[in-house]
Amino acid sequence: MAQHTEPPRDFTTEPVKERDEPAELQPFLDELQNSRELQVNGLKARDAASAVFCTLARRLTVGEDVKLLRALGSIGRIFGTCEVHLGPSHARRMDRDEFLADVADHLRIPIDQAFRVTTVVFTAIRDRIPEEEVAAVASQLPAELADLFRRPV
Repeated sequence: MAQHTEPPRDFTTEPVKERDEPAELQPFLDELQNSRELQVNGLKARDAASAVFCTLARRLTVGEDVKLLRALGSIGRIFGTCEVHLGPSHARRMDRDEFLADVADHLRIPIDQAFRVTTVVFTAIRDRIPEEEVAAVASQLPAELADLFRRPV
């Protein structure tokens, strides 16, 4: 008796969401997208992460931003460039309000909402990097943002 078998599937012709992106990126984006803060503001996870990464990278020294992006692995490579702020402008001194205003400008949301979105993205970042890198990044942030970035004790 002949057995019926399905022909092998050609996966190269099937559309796959985010096919060329690293496997750890999707859980990162899902974590952000499932947050109430992004949903309330109608934001896409990639846009929120990009805005916070860009502002954070502009606040850090050149060496520290590279270390952070490396610590994040392939997630860091995806968000290593900003389409809004092209060119080097590293280690720009900014206080909490200016940092949040930059994030708000990127996303076109109110500053109080930018704080909430930044909190969500900071949490997702710090949960994926070593404690030493958390401390190194926090040391370059204004006190109010450094506390937000550090892991709870």
